[in-house]
Amino acid sequence: MRNIKLILLSLSFISLWTCERDDLCPDTTPTTPSLIIDFYNNAAQENLKAVNNLYVIGLDNDDVLPGYNLVDVDELILPLKTDQNSTTYTLISDTVLDEDGNVSSGNIDTVTITYDTTDVYVSRACGYKTIFTNVIVALDGGTDGDWIILAQPENDNLTIEDESTTHYFFYH
Repeated sequence: MRNIKLILLSLSFISLWTCERDDLCPDTTPTTPSLIIDFYNNAAQENLKAVNNLYVIGLDNDDVLPGYNLVDVDELILPLKTDQNSTTYTLISDTVLDEDGNVSSGNIDTVTITYDTTDVYVSRACGYKTIFTNVIVALDGGTDGDWIILAQPENDNLTIEDESTTHYFFYH
């Protein structure tokens, strides 16, 4: 009996000893970043300006982007597709919903983000993250006119590696 306890105790120590710190990915580890957009006043371009009743929908998706269902915001965080080289969103300002929850009015602009992707190894526990390079935003105001007047990148040849800074500035 004593030998069995000794064997079990030895196996427990060995199994604990083989675990490494990087077997768990810490929450603080940077992962695939989203595109961060700040909204500014087109008439006074140094001033942030909130978009009223913003409603954001991804292309081929009838669901509203979580967190952007009739909100007043001056910052927008858009996840980008890692398995394609473009992502498209419909941004509706001054949105009014009907009794069924469908958009009945608002000013609709379509934002298409194109980019190249590169997968970068982070660690054994975290795997890979995607970095977006050559990021370009194209605006389409549709038939109701542009509410986003200008989209300006943080810099030329924009690369999105993290979420510590704004990547694009939208003026409206």
